[in-house]
Amino acid sequence: MMRYRKFGKLDWMISEVSLGVLRQEEIVADPFEINDPERTEAIRYAIEQGVNYINLGYPLFFDDPEEAGLYVTEALDGGYRKKVKIAINIPSRSALSQQDLCYALNKQLDFFNLDKADFCVVDGVDRTSWDALKSMGFASWVSKAISTGKVDHIGLAFHDDAHYLQDIYNTYTEWAFLQIELSILDHTHHPGIGGLKFAKEYDTAVIATDITKAGRLLYNVPEEVRGILDNSLPKRVLEERCIRWALSLEEISSIQLSVQTELCIVDRVKRYFSYFDQFDPDDVDIWEKLTAEQIREAYYAKRDYQCTACRCCMPCPCGIDAPRIVELINDDCMFADSRIAKFQYNLENHQSIECVQCGICNKLCPKRIPLQEIVNIANEKYANKKGAI
Repeated sequence: MMRYRKFGKLDWMISEVSLGVLRQEEIVADPFEINDPERTEAIRYAIEQGVNYINLGYPLFFDDPEEAGLYVTEALDGGYRKKVKIAINIPSRSALSQQDLCYALNKQLDFFNLDKADFCVVDGVDRTSWDALKSMGFASWVSKAISTGKVDHIGLAFHDDAHYLQDIYNTYTEWAFLQIELSILDHTHHPGIGGLKFAKEYDTAVIATDITKAGRLLYNVPEEVRGILDNSLPKRVLEERCIRWALSLEEISSIQLSVQTELCIVDRVKRYFSYFDQFDPDDVDIWEKLTAEQIREAYYAKRDYQCTACRCCMPCPCGIDAPRIVELINDDCMFADSRIAKFQYNLENHQSIECVQCGICNKLCPKRIPLQEIVNIANEKYANKKGAI
């Protein structure tokens, strides 16, 4: 039976499992991995089992949005839409004005043929994009969007140090939830446990995404990690350990799983849901937490650069976000998969800023990481030379 958790200040309980569709890992997937009818069936089965929240992603990032979103619209036909609350997304990085925000919101509603959405998630918010949102009068835009009946509540998808949440919540106090990436690897990272503590203080619901790092934790698993799993009792596969670790955090309201990488067919849904059924928070002891730490350290050892994102190298005179670029390269190293790193590099527009080789970042880095060299390597490896995502 599906369990439900309190959803912040709202008078609503969210299913412990929620769904994410049309995500970036789906954009970079190989064509032969896509099987629309099976994913449609998987979504419907999950809803029948009690899932009551779906994040619809951002279909306009796809080359052919209509084709990409077909399995989603088919899954929500036949009365299934009425059984779930829907969240649409608007990207913060490309918004330069309130008109841009309105355009993105209306475009999403039109695409899914919706009169309104239960939630609108402002996606990709960090210290830089938040400054832009704040300067354009974000709070007043939210009031207009809600008053016109296009959306009921606003959610925040955040990726940065936790202390930046203070200004975000001071500027707009009615966030319905905080959405963060929170895998075993993200214990202290952007915003990690600090974000959970902040959300608890403000009685804000938390939706945890990417608990398997868009499936990358489950593929190309390093031998060191396999050894940890083999020697840890009781025996559990990595995907179950990821779920149990996230569920043990009481601040989390729901864990959002990807239909593309985790719940693509009904049999996978059944397997993952069995982990939720079997979970008992009292079973998570110090040894299981220690195993999670060992897995984290084994992956961290695979990184090329031990950057803590202290941002002593910032701001760059040219506007280059070196810590973020290092993060993308390290993800590529840890998971032996450059596809998502390349997509994010171009999506976040790193390729449009040219390094002038001033060397200031190298001088300011307390760990003497060769940031100037890394920026150039990333541009050669990831930049789409045609300028398209």
